[in-house]
Amino acid sequence: MHPTYRVLNLPVALALVGALSGCAHYEVNNGHGNIPGYYIHSEMQDADRAVESARQAGKDQACPADFKAAEAAKDKAYDVYRACHTEEGIALAKEATAKANALCPPQPAKAAEAPPAPPAAAAVETPLEPVPASEPTPERFKYCVSLNMEFDIGSAEVRPQYRDEIGKVGEFMKKYPTTTAVIEGYTDEVGSDEVNMQLSQQRAKSVVKYLEENFGIEPSRLSAKGYGKSRPIAANSNDTGRQKNRRIDAVIDCAFDVQEVTAPPDRLCIALNVEFATDSAEIRPRYFERIDKVGEYLKKYPTTTAVIEGHTDGTGDLGHNMKLSRQRAESVVHYLETKFGIQGDRLSAKGYGPTRRIAYDSTAEGRQKNRRINAIIDCVVR
Repeated sequence: MHPTYRVLNLPVALALVGALSGCAHYEVNNGHGNIPGYYIHSEMQDADRAVESARQAGKDQACPADFKAAEAAKDKAYDVYRACHTEEGIALAKEATAKANALCPPQPAKAAEAPPAPPAAAAVETPLEPVPASEPTPERFKYCVSLNMEFDIGSAEVRPQYRDEIGKVGEFMKKYPTTTAVIEGYTDEVGSDEVNMQLSQQRAKSVVKYLEENFGIEPSRLSAKGYGKSRPIAANSNDTGRQKNRRIDAVIDCAFDVQEVTAPPDRLCIALNVEFATDSAEIRPRYFERIDKVGEYLKKYPTTTAVIEGHTDGTGDLGHNMKLSRQRAESVVHYLETKFGIQGDRLSAKGYGPTRRIAYDSTAEGRQKNRRINAIIDCVVR
């Protein structure tokens, strides 16, 4: 959807600004969730206010476990919203608000003692959310590239001037024939949800077709996924932001050593197969070599930065798991700083606890998959 430029006179422009600021779904951003921008969806700060109101009412002491769960739900909503999954973040914020408002319900008067209840059935786990294409898998990494290309309004045809952009993916996949790729299409918010989903899928398919026909990439190595307007990376309130949201991303799954890569991608996602002792954040020596790959890459490209993510399974207390996952991520950050001299401002640690499952916790194998450390490297080398 190529932007259409119009000249607005001053009264019309002021009216548009007034309409935005008066919108019931936006309010001035208080900055609590580290979300950039002057405005923010009001649902996000509703969750903030609900949790704080519960704290002021002493519910963090009256029912601490439930309060921690509501607070963690609010933090997750901000994390998802900050990652540009706007609609998902808003939905999670509403859930967090409902949890905070429902804390410590009045207890009914004690009735006559009832006969023992039958044993409760095993808890049913909530369905897994789709695993993002960029989630790294053991012994592999994800090479993520944004293709700076535009399409005509309502069109999925690849313009000739953007063939070199697609060529970056084609040449890489030809050089490394064991790779596979997911081509992701996105739109701005202009138009209906259904039309945008279809259009983003068609555009992703056009890129896949171009790679097949012009670079000889086997169809089995490529897939297309349209996300419509569901994952904006910029505000849709101006032409610049809308243009950024109309994009194509390529997530390439690679199985070789990252040191072989001669040109950094836009983002590199690496799974670190590090196992910790129960309730411990100490790195065992046998896992140093795996973390060293990240350190060597960061030294090779000194303008890169990285977020070290810690994840746990759902066994145990949520608050404890959130804290433990962050401590483990911090241990990896400290190791990289100490051994490789990586400056602290290039590294950050984030603990997600069990909030981003990639498998069910009902089996030992699933719990093992959920206990993981990921390194997400932003590469600004050009």
